[in-house]
Amino acid sequence: WNFVVSLTCVGGVGLVQAMGQTATTAIVQKYMTAFTAGSFLSLSLNMIFPQVSASIKTHHAGSPKAAALAKLLCCALGAVAILALVKIGELESHAHHDHGHDHGHAHGHGHGHAHAHGSAE
Repeated sequence: WNFVVSLTCVGGVGLVQAMGQTATTAIVQKYMTAFTAGSFLSLSLNMIFPQVSASIKTHHAGSPKAAALAKLLCCALGAVAILALVKIGELESHAHHDHGHDHGHAHGHGHGHAHAHGSAE
C-alpha cells in the first residue's frame, strides 16, 4: 500500500511536466504540493505514532516519570523538525523571489573582458 501511495509523487511530477509552466500551473502545483505533503505526513504519523507509543510503554513500563519525559522529548523533537521545515521554506521562498535590490554579488556578462567606464582615449 505504501508503494502505491508513493507512486503518486511520480504521477504528480509527470502531470506538472505535461501541463508546462504557466501562472495557473504554479498555483495548482502549490496546492498539490501541500496536499501531497499532508498526505505523507498523515500516513507517516499513523504508522509511526503507535510504534513510538508502544516502544515508550515497553521501555519505561516501571517509571511513569520516565515515560512522560520520553513523550515530552518526542514532542520537542517534532516541534524542532516543524520549525526547521518552516525556516527552510522561508529560505526557498526568499531565494526564488526577485526583490529588486542588489545582494552584493556581481552578475558578469560572460564575454571575458572588463569595461572601462568613463575613461577617455
